[in-house]
Amino acid sequence: MTEKTITAQLEKVSSGHYILKGQLNFQTVPELWNDNKLSLFEDGNGSLDIDLSQLERSDSSGLAILVEWYREAQQRDKTITFLNLPTQMYDIAKVSGLNEILPLAKT
Repeated sequence: MTEKTITAQLEKVSSGHYILKGQLNFQTVPELWNDNKLSLFEDGNGSLDIDLSQLERSDSSGLAILVEWYREAQQRDKTITFLNLPTQMYDIAKVSGLNEILPLAKT
């Protein structure tokens, strides 16, 4: 029996609009950050929308990358919005107070 590879992928849909797919955990988040930091924030658009509706699963490290993306966007004078946050992630954000800080939106 082979193990299923756990992955996370940030897919560009159009300028400034991305879909996050897969699973966010302590294994996938560092690679996701390293693979996408430059391309995400060098997008010519002044605002970024990241749709999380296709996430399969996330733990607290998933919120950590959202916080890092938010901080990086602020440093680069870009606005960033996280769309369709899964209920599990929203619950963690609410308990930690991050729902008051992060730009979360429902569509």
